[in-house]
Amino acid sequence: MFDSGYNEKRGFDWGVFSAGVISVVLSIFLFANPGKGLRGLVIILAVLLIMQGIAWISMYAGFHGIFGPSWTTLLSGIFDILIGIFFLWDNKVGAYMIAILVAIWFIVDSVIGIVFAWHLRFFETGWYFFFNLLLNILGLVVGVMLLFRPVIAVMSTVYLIAIYLMIFGINEIALAFMHR
Repeated sequence: MFDSGYNEKRGFDWGVFSAGVISVVLSIFLFANPGKGLRGLVIILAVLLIMQGIAWISMYAGFHGIFGPSWTTLLSGIFDILIGIFFLWDNKVGAYMIAILVAIWFIVDSVIGIVFAWHLRFFETGWYFFFNLLLNILGLVVGVMLLFRPVIAVMSTVYLIAIYLMIFGINEIALAFMHR
């Protein structure tokens, strides 16, 4: 009845397989080195905030003549830079923020995965539909629990990211074999 041509066998998906393997390897590294993983995440977030702040200030300076004075752009840039510097100065605050972001990430990514899983049932993928749906429901439950218990999320952020990367990696590896 409904055939978009997507259901045909396409061969092994090396890109998806590679993403899965990299995710599994990164997961194993995070399990082995949780302290380094958390510090690394805080530093990455701080650097990204500082870069975003510089970009906002640059946009303010570049577009000032076109759009007129936009103090919100300048304020946002300064705010991002200050938060980034604060995260570099106090890693605990950065770790707490990462824990909240991870909870939101779990929820959003899992909801999108559930929506995607509903589309999979049209392509007669059999076991993969249920497997994918189950993993995404599990991710959603974990995300909601973390959002309501941020202290637990702070203490286990690296392990939760490692678990998520393991789940994502296994899921991607299975997906690579789906249309073989």
